[in-house]
Amino acid sequence: MKKILSLILLVFFVVNIPAYALSEADSIDLRDMRVQPAEPANAPRWTDYVPAKYQNPRTDFKRGKARGELITGIVLTDLIITSPIGIPMICHATTKLKNLSYADKKEIFFNGLEKAKDINPDEQETYYTSLIKQCNLKKQTKKKSKKVK
Repeated sequence: MKKILSLILLVFFVVNIPAYALSEADSIDLRDMRVQPAEPANAPRWTDYVPAKYQNPRTDFKRGKARGELITGIVLTDLIITSPIGIPMICHATTKLKNLSYADKKEIFFNGLEKAKDINPDEQETYYTSLIKQCNLKKQTKKKSKKVK
């Protein structure tokens, strides 16, 4: 019986390998694959200010649908019977809204970096500071791994 069950599981995973490959390939953002021109040494980096989950935010959904899903999830959590449906809807909708928010911030951030190339190098530092405030970004604390000898 164990051999049959393990054989069925093996066949299931072998047959579905192309499906796993397609889902990973679809998540690649083509805008990030283009070659970026060299930035000044004092220019802020997007990866320093954004959590890894939102560095390449998805934008394949609408803000209105995400808000509707959030409201529906809140309404469904009112009853004990429907709360197992509502709570995941709330989590999913807030993730969608965060993705859309970070996508807007990313657009403003990179447009600001393009504008900074035309600014006098002495004024660039203050411009970068105002750009970070405009995007409402905060410096992420990075954990440094200690080398064990």
